[in-house]
Amino acid sequence: MPKEIASTVRTDALRQILLERRQEALKDVEDLLARRRMAQSEQREDFVPDTADLALQDADGDQQISLMEIRNHVREQIDEALRRLDEGRYGICDDCGREIGEGRLKAVPFARRCVECQGRAEALEQLDQEKDRTQI
Repeated sequence: MPKEIASTVRTDALRQILLERRQEALKDVEDLLARRRMAQSEQREDFVPDTADLALQDADGDQQISLMEIRNHVREQIDEALRRLDEGRYGICDDCGREIGEGRLKAVPFARRCVECQGRAEALEQLDQEKDRTQI
């Protein structure tokens, strides 16, 4: 198979993976929104909540909002990966410029770093967090 055709087949396969993951993230957000709306509607109709009920509802609502934000962030990362794919920059590590392994892209299709650079970035982030904690 010529290299150009193989590249197109790979790009199409990666695009399909990204689009499927994007659809899953959108469905998760929609499901969470629907559950939140239903719960709010049921709570308004069923009973008059006391302070403890309201606190529990607030905590549950906060948790659902956090989950929606996480799913939406995943969708945003996938959208960015699709832009990089269209620009021919997809699968290239932002830090070292080497190709990101196919296994990593299958596991994390919106990855911006290779495994080695991601490990270094996470180690630096952890050091920064520990430094911040010791300064408090």
